[in-house]
Amino acid sequence: MKRTITYLYIIVFMLSNVPVMADNSDIHENAGTRAMTFLKIGVGAKAIGMGESQVAATDDLYASFWNPAGLTKLQRPQLALMHNEWFAEINQEFVGMAFPIGKSNTVGISANFLSFGDIQGRDQDGNLTEIFRPYDIAMTLSYARGIGESLALGINAKYMREQISDENGTGVAFDFGGMYAPSNLPISFGINAQNVGPRVKYVEDAFQLPFVLRLGTAYRFFNDNAILTMDFIRPTDNDNAIGLGIGYTIANILQIRTGYKYQLGGNDLGAISGLTGGFGLSILRFQIDYALVSFGDLGLTHRLSLIAHF
Repeated sequence: MKRTITYLYIIVFMLSNVPVMADNSDIHENAGTRAMTFLKIGVGAKAIGMGESQVAATDDLYASFWNPAGLTKLQRPQLALMHNEWFAEINQEFVGMAFPIGKSNTVGISANFLSFGDIQGRDQDGNLTEIFRPYDIAMTLSYARGIGESLALGINAKYMREQISDENGTGVAFDFGGMYAPSNLPISFGINAQNVGPRVKYVEDAFQLPFVLRLGTAYRFFNDNAILTMDFIRPTDNDNAIGLGIGYTIANILQIRTGYKYQLGGNDLGAISGLTGGFGLSILRFQIDYALVSFGDLGLTHRLSLIAHF
């Protein structure tokens, strides 16, 4: 118990010493000023069900989003598929593959696609025009390398495109991740700097990317059957947030998860909007996960993801 309390103090100290910018207004001053904001939508039902707190715990192909350094945890090649039934008839699809190379290296490739369905176009006078189908897509190449027994580093290179009617914007971005897990302690730490890159031009104007800094820690207990996670999330176009998650594995088959993501200053869609939950099933070479996320008045969203090991 003394060791557990010590680890929790370390977690609180690490996160409490991250500088936080206070914002007394209801809307962040940079809200709506960034391009490619779909890059902030998480992937993988496991991570989402734990309050989006995975930067120090991610250990499968979805690490390409949460922390590319986590790809070093892969023991065999993986195929990942995800469907996100989001609100307002918006759907997100993810597909990826990753391959361990030797003992210390992992490479991966993935695609993240967001579709908005059919939208009725109108001209400047309000007259009906043709129906268009806007979408966002990101193609990602990932590389991770383990250094010794405790340290891992990872990087993503991304090509993005946003299409709205006849106009589009394209760009490139990079993610830089690191993970440290002492071999003799059940605790790990992670960091991920997401969406580092030049401005994206639309028509005549150029906009910055939605940079996000994630810092987190994870603590495993009950013989690694339980995990507690905590992430500090600092975007440049919204309020800072803290994600908390807990997961428990039963008989190496069933995983039960819950979590909460809280924006400092209060969740815009109400306190219940940060609540998440889900479960997972490990069957032979397959991992199936489901997550339920509340968006307050906007309703519930559902994510279903699959990992196949080869």
